[in-house]
Amino acid sequence: MVNNQSEIRNARVMTNTLAAAGVVVLSSLAAQADDVEVKLGVIMEARPGEQPWSASLFESIERLEAEDPTVSHSKAYNAYDPTKSEPIARQLLAEGHNVMIFHSYVLNDVAHTLAAEFPEVPMAVASWDTPKQPNLSIITMNYAQMAYSTCWVLARASETGTIGVLGAIPLPYAKEMEAGCAAGADAASPGTEVIAAYSNSFTDQQATREQANSLVSQGADVLYPVSASQDSLGAYQLCEQSGILCSGWGSDASRYAPNTGLGATMIDWGVMLKEAANQLRSGELEAYHFIASFENDGLIPQPLTGPSAGRITDADREDFAIVLADLKAGKIEMPVIETEEASN
Repeated sequence: MVNNQSEIRNARVMTNTLAAAGVVVLSSLAAQADDVEVKLGVIMEARPGEQPWSASLFESIERLEAEDPTVSHSKAYNAYDPTKSEPIARQLLAEGHNVMIFHSYVLNDVAHTLAAEFPEVPMAVASWDTPKQPNLSIITMNYAQMAYSTCWVLARASETGTIGVLGAIPLPYAKEMEAGCAAGADAASPGTEVIAAYSNSFTDQQATREQANSLVSQGADVLYPVSASQDSLGAYQLCEQSGILCSGWGSDASRYAPNTGLGATMIDWGVMLKEAANQLRSGELEAYHFIASFENDGLIPQPLTGPSAGRITDADREDFAIVLADLKAGKIEMPVIETEEASN
């Protein structure tokens, strides 16, 4: 009996020792995984100062790097030209970049090609395609929500009751933003008119400026450039020089219109970037579809501060806080545009 009890005690000691050792090993492995250096290879359409769309990703990466010192990045600005972008992407991969972000729909084919060749590397492309297992995720955003929230503010700020929407090309995402803008404006101030014009170019700032002038002549006293590409800077320039309020999306509007930028719905790609880093570190890759929205914290409102913020009253701010809470809770139904997507 004594021998049996002794054996039982010894077995328990051995079991506890092995369990403790297992915990130590697992903790060590977890720590090692957390220490894996994440090297982002990023191909963007333009420099942050030239384009709100690119600035949204750049700012998100900066925030992530400040939060996690094991994350670093290298970037290139050739997204409009796949023939130049693919060799650059291959060079980034050869240099050891272990997460790739293709920040333009133009690079959809390039992303699919490289994802198939490098299945161990998490990748993401801004596109309306379907995810490709195991490693190519699709990233986009809820355009209607962005426009709804922004035009809610613009409607409260407008004195003429007319919002001018400026686009590059009337692609489906732009029409979705028009619809979201109209819904948000009507919710904030029933009867607000939304008028739109398109420059037919993602890069021609002068053409967008001329369209902005046209909308102002039709009564718009607040402007909403919705392309978030280089052409939108023409509208921001007009706003600054003419004292017209304007809002944008993707990045902080005050970057482009420091005196008249009323605000923007900004994109925080950090949610997607952290998921890519987690998948890299775990070795368990699974492609998915990320749609930045208020519900998943992919969309964040720019604080209504700066020289133009006086156009928004305290009561407006209180009402807007309720709108944002309802958007985050999914309580506000967005208009749906049934068309095939093909842009940013």
